[in-house]
Amino acid sequence: MVLRLSPIPEGMQTAAFLSGRGVFTSVPELLQTFFPGKKPWIIADENTWRAAGKALQEMLGCSAYLPHIFPGTPRLHPEMGIAHMLAEKMPENCVPVAVGSGVINDMVKCAAGEKLVPYCCVATACSVDGYTAGGSAMLVNGSKTTVPCPAPYAVCADADILETAPPEMFSSGYADLLAKVTGGADWLIADTMEVEPIRQDVWDLVQKDLRSRVSDPGNMTLVFEGLAASGYAMQIYLDSRPASGCEHLFSHVWEMENLQFQGEDVSHGFKVGVGTLVATLLFEYVINHSFEELCSRMTPPLTREERLQEVERLAVRGCYGSIPRDAAMKKYLPPEETLLRRETACAKWGELQKKLQNQIIPFEELRMMLKNAGCPAGPAEIGLDREQFLHVLPMAQTIRVRYTVLDLLYECGLLADACKSLEKLL
Repeated sequence: MVLRLSPIPEGMQTAAFLSGRGVFTSVPELLQTFFPGKKPWIIADENTWRAAGKALQEMLGCSAYLPHIFPGTPRLHPEMGIAHMLAEKMPENCVPVAVGSGVINDMVKCAAGEKLVPYCCVATACSVDGYTAGGSAMLVNGSKTTVPCPAPYAVCADADILETAPPEMFSSGYADLLAKVTGGADWLIADTMEVEPIRQDVWDLVQKDLRSRVSDPGNMTLVFEGLAASGYAMQIYLDSRPASGCEHLFSHVWEMENLQFQGEDVSHGFKVGVGTLVATLLFEYVINHSFEELCSRMTPPLTREERLQEVERLAVRGCYGSIPRDAAMKKYLPPEETLLRRETACAKWGELQKKLQNQIIPFEELRMMLKNAGCPAGPAEIGLDREQFLHVLPMAQTIRVRYTVLDLLYECGLLADACKSLEKLL
């Protein structure tokens, strides 16, 4: 049998991408071809075992090690300790096969990276962009951290299996793909402000076909292609910048705050989807106001000591560790440098407005797209009360060094004023 492999950009850590309908039966051949002499070791949970793991184990027969199956409930979290356990338990001369979605893939990726062993991923849901990305989104001491590790060497995405996943998992993946619109807008800001230039080949991988890929919230193939392209872009760039902006920072804050809705953890995609709406309102704030109009609303820059005190007040929930202080002070600008940055923003404001206008999807249209895909379209729908929702703007600005619209507004002394625009979501 000839493997029906999908094209992959040059220079990827991923060597094979098997996608389409009915390709699952080719996974044994995929493993033999790309992991010669290695014995497969399946890692799944009880849900993904039923979806694909058991069938794969039966196809592999005695050529595979006994699988490692996590409980299906409670929901598994990507804990660093669990990844270490998998690395220690990993059999000799094996190829780890992650059968699952985001959490299973991230933990196996991390464990395989620790052991310097290439692994294979069999996707069971069209839910995340991390399948083809380098690095694992792991909980380290309670904080979400990207742990460096190689992307899967081979990936299988069979639409027949993906469609058996709960519909909310596809909705979550759709929201994560839609977030690339606002993530791109943040990169445009960083590029225009001469903080982080856009790399065109990486930009094109994510953005070139993005509008067509999000045009039909029922087209799983297009959405998975978009998510995979985002992963490839992150592989090339060695960073998540091509696939995430401030909307992901909001999600990270809510994750650190252990956000739950109706007793369940809110999915990454659903948090990011609401974050994308928030980000869009911030971009529209920039688009709809001239710099001159906003000058009277700008607050004075803070001294280092004042900024430290501000960050301490923001971190009052006590669940963020040292992240806010470390990140906020790493990118801190003293008052005189802040005023120079405002001069740059003034000179480039009109250019920023045009670029953002061309990049973003208008708020009401975006909200309808999320609703049509079965995604939450407001803070209350993911369990956020008013205080926690409004707190996310200044808090998210402190947790990463990456330059976003949050930093532009903060440096201009406008973040608190821009926060008023979020009332539209309450």
